[in-house]
Amino acid sequence: MKNFTKRMFITLFVLSLAFTFSNQNNTVMAEDLPGPQLVTNAWMFIAAYKADPEILKAMLPEGLEPNPEGQVVINMYTVPNGNETSGLGPYTLTYLTVELAGQDSYVMNSDTTIPGRYFIFYFNSSPLMREFTEKAGIPVNENTNVMTTTDVKDGKLTATLTVDGKPFIVSTADVGNELGNFSGGHLNYFGLIKEEMNGKIINKVVKFPIPWNGGVVDTQNAKVMIKAPKDHPLHKVKPIADPTWAIWTKGSFVYPQYQVVNEYMTDSPKK
Repeated sequence: MKNFTKRMFITLFVLSLAFTFSNQNNTVMAEDLPGPQLVTNAWMFIAAYKADPEILKAMLPEGLEPNPEGQVVINMYTVPNGNETSGLGPYTLTYLTVELAGQDSYVMNSDTTIPGRYFIFYFNSSPLMREFTEKAGIPVNENTNVMTTTDVKDGKLTATLTVDGKPFIVSTADVGNELGNFSGGHLNYFGLIKEEMNGKIINKVVKFPIPWNGGVVDTQNAKVMIKAPKDHPLHKVKPIADPTWAIWTKGSFVYPQYQVVNEYMTDSPKK
C-alpha cells in the first residue's frame, strides 16, 4: 500500500509539472501567435445593408472598388469558450466590411458567389486577438472595454456592441431553432498594412482567403441600428434601409493568413 501511495504521489507530481510547463509554453506561443487559426461552432449574426456608396468608396485603398450594390456586411458574434479555437482563446467581436467588386469567392457545389469584403471597423474584446489582427492589416478601432453580446429569447435575437458600457450597435431579428442548410466554401476578405520608411508610407493591400462551413436557422425581420455618438466614424456607414439579407448561423472558419495583392506608396502625414 505504501508503494502504491508513493507511485501515485510521484505520478501526480509529474503530471502537475507537465501541466505547469504546458501552460508556460502556451503563454509564450500566444505572444507571437502564428496564422492561420481555427474557430469552430461560433454563433454569428451576419447581415448586409445599404449605406452611402460614395462614403464606402472613399474608405477603400487603391486597387479595390466597391460592389455596385453599395452594401456593408456586419458580423456580430461571441466565442465564450477558448476550447473552440486553436489558440485565440475566448473573445467577442463585431466587425463591419465593405462589399467589393471583382473579388467574389465561391460556395461549394453551387453557382452562388459571395462578394469580397474589406474590413472598415473591428471591435474585439480580446487584447490577444487585437494584437494578432492588427499585425495582419485588420483595423483595431477601440483598444479597451469593447464587448459584443448575443441573446436569443422567445425567438427574438438581440446582438449588441458596447463601448465603455454604452451601446454602439444594436441588431435584432426573429430567428428559428432548427439548424439546416449546411454549406461551405471560401470568403475573400481584405485589409491594409501600413509601414513607414524614409518619410513615405508603404501601403500593402492584403487578402485573406478564409475557408468556412456551417448551417443557418430561419432569420427574418432583421434590423441594424447604429447608436454610437454622432461624432463617431460609425455614423458614416449607418444603414439607409433595413438589411437586404441576414442570417443567424453556426459556423467554423479559419482566422487569417494574409497575401499581399497590391502595394503603393504615399507621403507620411506631417507631424
